[in-house]
Amino acid sequence: MTKILIVDDIPQNIYLLEVLLRSNGFEVETATNGIEALESAHKSPPDMIVSDILMPGMDGFSLCRAWMSDDRLKDIPFVFYTATYTDLRDEKLALSLGAERFLVKPMEPDVFLSNLRDIFEKQVTKQKDSQNKTLVKEEIFIKEYNEALIRKLEDKMVQLQRSNRHLASLYQASSDLHTTNSLDDLIQIILHTIVEIAGYQQANFFSFNENQQNLVLSAAIGFSKETLTVFKEKLVFNLGEKRGLVGLVALNQQTIIIPDTSKEPNWITLDQTIRSALLTPVHFGNTIRGVIALFSQELDSFTEEDENNIAILANNLAIAFENKKNQENVNKQLMRISALHNIDMAIKSTMDLHTCLDILLEHVTAELRCDAADILLFKSKAEVSELAVGRGFKAHKINNYNIPLDKSLANKVAVEQRTIHLFGLSDQLVSPEFAAVWAEERFATYLGAPLIAKGELVGVLEVYHRTNFDPNLEWMDYFETLAGQAAIAIHNAKMFNDLQHSNTEMSLAYDATIKGWSRAMDLRDHETEGHTQRVTEMTFRLAEIIGISEDQMVHIHRGALLHDIGKLGVPDSILLKPGTLSDEEMTIMKKHPQFAYDLLMPIDYLLPALDIPYCHHEKWDGTGYPRGLQGEAIPLAARLFAIVDVWDALRSDRVYRKAWPEEKVIEYIRDQSGKYFDPMVVEQFLRMLSVFD
Repeated sequence: MTKILIVDDIPQNIYLLEVLLRSNGFEVETATNGIEALESAHKSPPDMIVSDILMPGMDGFSLCRAWMSDDRLKDIPFVFYTATYTDLRDEKLALSLGAERFLVKPMEPDVFLSNLRDIFEKQVTKQKDSQNKTLVKEEIFIKEYNEALIRKLEDKMVQLQRSNRHLASLYQASSDLHTTNSLDDLIQIILHTIVEIAGYQQANFFSFNENQQNLVLSAAIGFSKETLTVFKEKLVFNLGEKRGLVGLVALNQQTIIIPDTSKEPNWITLDQTIRSALLTPVHFGNTIRGVIALFSQELDSFTEEDENNIAILANNLAIAFENKKNQENVNKQLMRISALHNIDMAIKSTMDLHTCLDILLEHVTAELRCDAADILLFKSKAEVSELAVGRGFKAHKINNYNIPLDKSLANKVAVEQRTIHLFGLSDQLVSPEFAAVWAEERFATYLGAPLIAKGELVGVLEVYHRTNFDPNLEWMDYFETLAGQAAIAIHNAKMFNDLQHSNTEMSLAYDATIKGWSRAMDLRDHETEGHTQRVTEMTFRLAEIIGISEDQMVHIHRGALLHDIGKLGVPDSILLKPGTLSDEEMTIMKKHPQFAYDLLMPIDYLLPALDIPYCHHEKWDGTGYPRGLQGEAIPLAARLFAIVDVWDALRSDRVYRKAWPEEKVIEYIRDQSGKYFDPMVVEQFLRMLSVFD
C-alpha cells in the first residue's frame, strides 16, 4: 500500500487529509513539524510527503531543503500544501528546492487526489538521476527564504494594521452607542465611524418599520446626494423579500457576503461602482431593528473577520436601540404622568370649563400626535351636540359646529358608550355637514371616546388623523385616560362642590399608572416578578407600626412602588445576567438610585416619594450607596424600606442562589443591626414579624 507522510501543525488539517487519503486507499503517517517528519521518514520512509510551510521548530521550506539533501529521502516526491504562502515567488522558491508540486489550500478533494496520482505516475515513468540533481546553493536559498519570510511579515503587518483600524472603529462606534443622541443621529455617527476609521468605503442602514413590515433607507455615507435620492426612492424592501437581499437578511437574521455583485441574481444595480457587499442584521432577540449594509468598489473585499466585526457592532447597536427605546418609553410615561398632573392642576385651579378643556385638548394633540381633536358636550336628553373646544381643523370654521346627534359619529360613541375606531365614513350615517367637514379636512381615521362622569354621559372626545392610523393598546389606554380627564373636568365645572371626589379619582389614576409602571419593571426582570407588590405592602405595614403620619403614607407607598425605577437605565445585558456581575457591571448597577433620582426629580408630585428610590441602598454605618449617608441622615422612609427589601430578596429564589429559610434571614437582619440597618427599625420589624406570624 502506498504510504504518504502528512506534515502540519494544525490537528484539524491533519485529520481532514488523513480521512481523505485513507478513504482513497493510501496508508498515512503524520508529523506536526519538520523535525518530526525527518525522524519519521528515517524510521520508515514514505512514498510521498505532503507538507505545510508555516510550522514551529522547522518550517516547510527548511524541511524540503533537508529532505533533498538527504540521500535516503531525496528521490521521494515532496509536495507543498499551504494556505499561508500563496505568492508566486513562494511557489518559485518551493520548486527550486526540489518540490514536485506547490498546491494552495483549500482545494477540491478530487483535484488534490488527481495531483498526487499524477506525481506517482510520473515518478514511475521518469528516470531520475539523483547524482545529477542540482541543489539550490546555500546563499541563494537563504536569500530567497528570507525574502519569503519578509513578504509574509509584510502581509501580516498589513493585516494587523487593517485589524487595528477595524478594532478602533469598533471601539469608537461602541463608545458612540453610549451617547445621548437620538437614534437617527446615532446611526449616522456610527456609519461615519465605520467608513472613516475602519476603512470601509460606503455604508447604509435600513430601518425596520414594524407597522409597514418593510425596511427603508434611513442613513447612508459615502454616496452623493443624487445617488441617495435614487436609493431612498428605489430601496424599500418588504420583510423576507429576496430582491435586494435586505429583506431576506432581516427575516433570516443571518449575514450575507456578496463577493461579486454582478454574479448575484437578486442584487439591484443602482450604483455601477459597487462590486462587493456585506449585509448584516441588527436584531435584539427575535426583534429585528434594521440591516447594516457595507459596500466596496473592489471584488471580494469582505472577509470572515469583517463579518465578525460588524456582527459585534450590530449586536451593540441592537442593545443601544433597546436601551433608547426603553428610555423613550420612560420619558413618554413621565411626560404623560406630568401631563395628567398639569391637567389635574388646571381642573383644580379654574372653574372656567372652556379654559380647562382647552388645556386638556392641547395635551391630547401633543401627546397622542393626532391631526385634529375636539370635545363635544351633551346635555341631558339633548338631541344635538355642542362643540366645546377644537384644535387642528384647517379647512373648516367650526365655531358654530352644531350637528344633530343622530347624524354624527359621536352618536355611535354615545349610544354604545365605548371607544370607537373607524377608517373612513363607509356605511356610516352622518349629516351632509359632517361629511363636508370630513372631505374638506381630508380625514382618514376617527377615534371617539365617551366622556362619562358619575354614570352620566356628558360628552365625547374625538381625534382625527389624515392618514390611516392603527393605534396600539398603550395609545388607546392613554386616550381613554385623557377622555376620563375630560369627563372629570366637565363634571367639575358643573359640580365644583364635588372637587374633592375628583381629586381622589385623579390620585387613584396616578397610583394606577405608577402600579402599572412597577408591574412593567417586574415583567422586565422575571426573576423579581411580584417583589415590588410584596415589599410595598410590607413597608406600608411597617410604616403604620412606626407611626408615620397619614399624609406621608401615600408618599411611602409611591416610593416603594417606584424603588427600582432606576433599573430602567441599566442595560438588559447586566440586569438579566444570570451569573455574578463583574466590577465594571456592578459599578453600572449601583448607578440605578441616581438614575431614579434623575428620572423622578423633575416631577413635582413625586418629589416627596423620592427618598426610597434614591436612598434605599444607603447603610446605617455609612458604607452604602450612592451617597454614603450614615445614621439618621438616611431618610426614615428609606431605612424602613431597606430592611423590607432585604427580607423579601433573601427569602426569594435567585438564579445564583436558593431562597434562605426564614430563621436564617432573621438571624442575618439581627446581625446587621447597627451596620446595615437602623437598630430601632430592626426592633420594630422583628416585632411586626412575630405579631403577624
